[in-house]
Amino acid sequence: MPKVSVIMPAYNAVSYLEESVRSLTSQNFKDWELLLVDDCSKDDTAILAKKIAASDSRIQFIPKEKNSGSADTRNTGIKLAKGEFIAFLDADDLWEPNFLETMIPFMEKNHSPFSFASYRIVDENGFEFCEPFLVKTKEYSYSDLLHYNRVGLLTAIYHVPSVGKKFFDPSLKSLRDDYALWLDILRDGKRAFANSEVLARYRVRRGAATSNKKKVMLAHFRMLKNREKISTFYAFFLTLVHGILGLRKYRNK
Repeated sequence: MPKVSVIMPAYNAVSYLEESVRSLTSQNFKDWELLLVDDCSKDDTAILAKKIAASDSRIQFIPKEKNSGSADTRNTGIKLAKGEFIAFLDADDLWEPNFLETMIPFMEKNHSPFSFASYRIVDENGFEFCEPFLVKTKEYSYSDLLHYNRVGLLTAIYHVPSVGKKFFDPSLKSLRDDYALWLDILRDGKRAFANSEVLARYRVRRGAATSNKKKVMLAHFRMLKNREKISTFYAFFLTLVHGILGLRKYRNK
């Protein structure tokens, strides 16, 4: 069984897919499998993904029959995952070569059920246009994350024996479904151990769902109020805090 299962959803990502997969195959840590799930792309993503999978026995290409969004697409990969750890790398994001080599021992040393790290923010061409998003090396509770989501999906890893297989909520329409998953993991008193090292590169693409700030803020508010059962006033306050801190996240270098 592989030590780490990497879940990669892909949709119309033909321009970035090969580079993203290469950031995995170039890892110093080699004990992994990749579940590469295509969500009925309209471009040549599926053709490229199939070709990539044929070149490495650790990569499994999974074509879906119906487009259903990134949450359900990631869940498809999670269901098939065999690893002790589950990590997430989107088809346009990048890991530094020491990402797994650093994070897996870090989690084992701290007996961490869930961990994440700092990351750089790049544009469509891979150039940094703002300061890295930094987290402190410390433990984070459910309450800490409720007040501000510090977890970048591309750096998140959870330990299956500690928390079981956790899935994304498709009802959230691929908006704030990752945040809801982190809260699910921590809700019963477990803590996340964050690593302050900058270990990945998050690509900001024009037209991405998360680039529509008003839509994301509304989804954030609804998730807190309806799913986390927080009062309307407090959910509004936390959404406002997230919005303000989110704007600061993309400050220019």
